[in-house]
Amino acid sequence: MANVQIADIYNPLVFSGAEQEAQVELNAFLASGVMVEDPRLTAMATVGGNIGELPFFKPLGTEEPNYSDDDTSNSSTTKKINGGKMIYRLASQNQSWSVMDLAADLALQDPVGAITSRIGSYWATSLEKRVIQTTMGILSDNVTNHSSDMVVDIATDAAGAITAAELISNDVILDAQQTAGDHQGNFSAIAMHSVVYSRLRKQQLITFIRDADNNTLFETYGNLRVIVDDSCSAVAGSNRVTYTSVLFGNGVIASGMGTTQNPSELYRSPEKGNGGGQTDLYSRRADIVHPLGFQFTSAAVAGQSATYAELATATNWTRVWERKNIPMAFLQTNG
Repeated sequence: MANVQIADIYNPLVFSGAEQEAQVELNAFLASGVMVEDPRLTAMATVGGNIGELPFFKPLGTEEPNYSDDDTSNSSTTKKINGGKMIYRLASQNQSWSVMDLAADLALQDPVGAITSRIGSYWATSLEKRVIQTTMGILSDNVTNHSSDMVVDIATDAAGAITAAELISNDVILDAQQTAGDHQGNFSAIAMHSVVYSRLRKQQLITFIRDADNNTLFETYGNLRVIVDDSCSAVAGSNRVTYTSVLFGNGVIASGMGTTQNPSELYRSPEKGNGGGQTDLYSRRADIVHPLGFQFTSAAVAGQSATYAELATATNWTRVWERKNIPMAFLQTNG
């Protein structure tokens, strides 16, 4: 059988474009509309520098308006629109694989597609984890500094059987939405661990819907798109596990997908394998994943880019929008 060499089919521009496309298609947060690419962040992720600012204008307020009259001595006092800024941090990342490992299970039908889809899947999973760990940092900040005004927590670590009052249900999801007050209609998706998802399926609360093109089958709970990801927090206590589900609104996570000087690269080591040779494939990314309404303070970041653990650290986050204006909420249950 003919032997396909990676070097024979590798074109850096084609490969990098295909890998990026695969990553976008496979990212559940992008597919659901929770995460949206912001052209400003994409531009910033490309030009260099790892910390930047996103300016914003605050709402005009809810003060009572002036009432017009015909007295020329009365003049209205103009108000000003106030602004603020969100601070983001770029993540410069890379990963590498041995070509022999990648090619071991490839047929000769479409080796480039097989490789790019696998690497695209890796980066899609990595970005999903960054979103989830970011929400955990926001949750910790909210509990510490904002009296848990985005959180409904019905989980316990009590001994004995778990009760219905400690499990996810229609009522507690509505309670989580209510944390946004009269803005609760802005939620569009919910991310949850598969254990929590299975609970809702047993209650027959999950609906399967096809997209407008009748191609993709996705799941909904009520009017919320369901994202199932076992990277969602599941913390084991002494007696039981606390699961954290997160409700999102469309576009609450802004992203920027920049380009690096060498997004992908092949490296040949002819001496490896006792002279048999080895080829390694490197993939590099420059990404910004930022929740709207927050600043990333970088108070506890050791390197140039924030790790998963550092994204989940409360001291790295500060809320700069009012709670109602942030379509995000947290629900903690025992299943």
